[in-house]
Amino acid sequence: MHQIPLSLLLLLLICPLQTVLATTCSFRNELASLSWKVRDNELEIHFEHNNLTESRWTSIAFGDGPGMNNLEAIIFSRGDNAEVTTSTGFTPKKKRVVVDDVAYVTVKNVSVTGNQLKVTVTRPLGPAGPRDFSLNQCVNWIIVPGGNLKDGKFHKHHGKLFTIKSVCAAKCTSFTRRLLSNRIE
Repeated sequence: MHQIPLSLLLLLLICPLQTVLATTCSFRNELASLSWKVRDNELEIHFEHNNLTESRWTSIAFGDGPGMNNLEAIIFSRGDNAEVTTSTGFTPKKKRVVVDDVAYVTVKNVSVTGNQLKVTVTRPLGPAGPRDFSLNQCVNWIIVPGGNLKDGKFHKHHGKLFTIKSVCAAKCTSFTRRLLSNRIE
C-alpha cells in the first residue's frame, strides 16, 4: 500500500479539482481545414480553403453514400470576383447535384484574401432543409476540393476527395465540469 503525504491528502480533500474540458472537432490538410462545434443544438462549421480561385466551387458533403450518391452538401462558389455564394443541395446520384431553392445554412462570416476562402456557417444539428437531413447521427463528412463554375452551374470536381469517417457532430461541444473526487487509488 502506498502512503500519501498528509499535506497532499488534505489538499485533495479540501480543494476540489476543477477540470475544464473543451472538445474541438476538426480536420486539416494542405488544401483545407474544417472545424465544427455544437451549442444549443446549433452546429457551427468553420471552413478554410487555401486555393479557391475565380469561377470555382468547393463543398462539404455529408452522408454515407454509397460513394457520392445521396449526400447533403454545403457549396461555396466564387464568381469572377471575390464574391462568394453559399448554397445547399443534394446528390441524388453521382455526377449530379440538385441545388436547393433557398440555402438552409446561415452564413456568419465569409472572406476571401487572394485565393484563400474563410467561411463560417451554422445550421440546426437536427433535421433541416427540404429533405429534413439531420446531423444528429454519425455520418461521413467529405471535403470536395472544387470544380469549375460556369454560367452558375457546378461542373465536375477535380482532385482527391477528403473523407472524414463517421463524424459524430453532436459530441463536439464545449463544457466545463467540476470533478469532486477524493478517491485515491
